[in-house]
Amino acid sequence: MKYEELPRSALIKLLQDNDAARAEAGKDGIVLNYTGRAAPWQIVRQVKPRMCELNKRASVGGAAQEVANELWDGENLAAMVTLYKYRGQVDLVLTDPPYNTGEDFRYNDKWDKDPNDPDMGELVAKDDGSRHSKWLRFMTPRLWMMREMLKPGGVIAICIDHRELYRLGVLMDEIFHEENRLGIINWQKAYSPKSDTGGKKGGVSTATEYVLVYAKDAERARTALLDRTEAMDARYKDVPDDDPHEWKSGDASGPNAATHKRMVYGIQSPFTGEIFYPPSGRCWANEKAQMKSWLSAWGSEYVECFIDDGNQFVEKGKTVKVGALVLKGMKFSEGKPVGGAKILTAAKKAAEKRRAQGAWPALYFGLAGQTGPQLKRYLRDVKKGKVPMTYWANEDYDEPTDIGVQSWDHSESGHSQTGINELDAVVGKGHNFKTVKPLRLIKKIVQIWCKPDGIVLDPFAGSGTTGHAVLELNKESEASRRFILIEQGNNEKGDNYAKTLTADRVKRVITGKWKSGDREPLGGGFRYFTLKREKVDANAVNALAREEMMDLLLVSYWDRNDKTKSYLQRLPVGEHKHLFAVNNRNEGFFLVWTAPDQPSTLTRAVFKEIVQEAKAAGLAGRYHVYASLAPYTGNDIEFYKIPDKVLEHIGFNARADAYNNEGGMDAD
Repeated sequence: MKYEELPRSALIKLLQDNDAARAEAGKDGIVLNYTGRAAPWQIVRQVKPRMCELNKRASVGGAAQEVANELWDGENLAAMVTLYKYRGQVDLVLTDPPYNTGEDFRYNDKWDKDPNDPDMGELVAKDDGSRHSKWLRFMTPRLWMMREMLKPGGVIAICIDHRELYRLGVLMDEIFHEENRLGIINWQKAYSPKSDTGGKKGGVSTATEYVLVYAKDAERARTALLDRTEAMDARYKDVPDDDPHEWKSGDASGPNAATHKRMVYGIQSPFTGEIFYPPSGRCWANEKAQMKSWLSAWGSEYVECFIDDGNQFVEKGKTVKVGALVLKGMKFSEGKPVGGAKILTAAKKAAEKRRAQGAWPALYFGLAGQTGPQLKRYLRDVKKGKVPMTYWANEDYDEPTDIGVQSWDHSESGHSQTGINELDAVVGKGHNFKTVKPLRLIKKIVQIWCKPDGIVLDPFAGSGTTGHAVLELNKESEASRRFILIEQGNNEKGDNYAKTLTADRVKRVITGKWKSGDREPLGGGFRYFTLKREKVDANAVNALAREEMMDLLLVSYWDRNDKTKSYLQRLPVGEHKHLFAVNNRNEGFFLVWTAPDQPSTLTRAVFKEIVQEAKAAGLAGRYHVYASLAPYTGNDIEFYKIPDKVLEHIGFNARADAYNNEGGMDAD
């Protein structure tokens, strides 16, 4: 359609979008512009939370285990909106979206007109001229929602191959901002190279794929250390000075001399009298008082004094001289010792005597006392773990470093065939998954960027590798990480394989009942939810049967004062008239609701029934009650009005429901 044929409202919106894009570009640099582009928050705010159903038969684990993790069967944008209580609570989003290969990406041509449409759409063919625009339109609001789910210091790690790498990178820079990019990981997915990039013979190898890693706020994100190896610890054996504590030699200097100018100074050796300085661009890594204490431990008294070595700098218009740490009584000219033979001889004698005693001071001067200062790095003081770096350097680090651009070979990250073999072993062959991320790669990412008691979200869960990785890491290190998996499936057979594959794999590793033979159970559990087509609103809530209402309350409840363990443990259906769940503080949750057409009123008589149920169950004396009306109240009653409080907990905002108002998407 030509511009002159557009209605006035469409022209105004077109100008507004263009102005917004220009403003974004001016503020944040490069932004993507493509057919059908819309601001992601404009799309997301149109998406309504959905009704859901807890599938008890598909859930796994005892009552205490299944509440820790969740597996959602449904469209992931709607699922993330429905999971309102987790907004701002996720430590790591780790996901493997469709790569737009012509075999794995489906696009629903209606969804961006009505983002509540749950259909997956048709496969986008390789020769579709708008395939990249469709992929970007599909990914943009989902990435925005993933960002919304992250904690302020949370991290997203998103897998991709060469087909959409560049567009995804620009899109990630736009949504997360370039300064929050933590790294680009290039991992080896295959043993042997293939000349097939772009589908043309003679292209470069596609033996590698990528993981783009961004923080919601890089200043608040933390990159953890990986588990130590026996080889690393072995370097601390056979110490030369008979120190009872294992150590190895380390650099006494550190980086950033430009910002730590007072920590750049001379140190006099007690063995030779020579003055040593940190290497160019570096400074001593420890405080001056600590360095002086270590030097004095060699048997001679040290002092700080100016030695005419020109070691000075200008600060706020004033010249600041930096003193050296030298043997007491020594004289200097232009930084060189002048005389002092008796002092040097006495110092050497004392130092040699101390060296012979063993268990040297932490700052030492080589095995024979003839080198510059070195620092003893004690195994007991080194943090458990090592820095995630390219091809694992042969050094230990006290502090993690930036990931930057890294390459992980298959020995560190696994490869695609390994991922397929792992899936075959768990669920058997015939799953039709041609590309499966190796468990080692996913475990490594989880270990680096999700704390031991954190939450991992995977909105494109696929075969369930993320859930498997979290459970295996928990087993290995007695951690308590939790996972939320979302998968719609819908392969060429129309199979929503969230249940037939994703849940099956995770269930088998929990129970140890692998298809290839029994293994040690990893333990744990998960609740399986199915996202329904019906949207949440007051009428939908009021029309629910009791069990449906219970499912919605389990999903929506969120204790703002106890965000770490806010989930509810559902009790067996039918055992109580009102009691349906308990929280981690052993407080009961009661639902005064039998059917949509029955009274839902908290009266004195009903409260007496609630008290009796709580006593019989041995619960704490605080009562959380859901009902439509509450003429009876008390200090120990927490009342949740149906449907108002339910809608509030699930993040429902009637004003954002454009499809429930006149004017469609233009309604405010």
